[in-house]
Amino acid sequence: MHLPPPVHGLSLASESIKQDFRINKEFNCRYVNLSASRKTDEVSSYSFLNVIIKLWRFSISLIQTLWLLITFRPKVAYITITCYGIPFLKDTPFVLLCKIFKCRIILHQHNKGMSTYVNKPLYRFLFPLVYKNTTVVLLSQHLYQDISSIVKQEQILICPNGI
Repeated sequence: MHLPPPVHGLSLASESIKQDFRINKEFNCRYVNLSASRKTDEVSSYSFLNVIIKLWRFSISLIQTLWLLITFRPKVAYITITCYGIPFLKDTPFVLLCKIFKCRIILHQHNKGMSTYVNKPLYRFLFPLVYKNTTVVLLSQHLYQDISSIVKQEQILICPNGI
């Protein structure tokens, strides 16, 4: 999950899930922070130093995920995902790694914009790899149109406000 800081809608929803007593009582959960930014000004900054820091955090998260997949062997992986751009490329290895370990994948998507990337060669290759055999949680049925060329309607669950 993308956890705060920085504080934004997705990180707050993820934090509420992580802190939810009922979820943690019902399921034996482990959490990995997939966020490469820790401050709001880092989010869209691609200075040399910020890129190095983000690559370091990404590497740590990937190692933590691999370690959990090997030692904990989860049946389900709940991944908050960004559906386009560099953040999508950053989230993709986590999904693919969980697929290699045969986890059921639940992708919680809090944004839209996938439709503008569907015809770009790299995304045309990656979208089906990432979204095939997954469940996708959307905040509203209105967001489905943005991903309908990649994701089947029966893969969709609607979770208003991400709660």
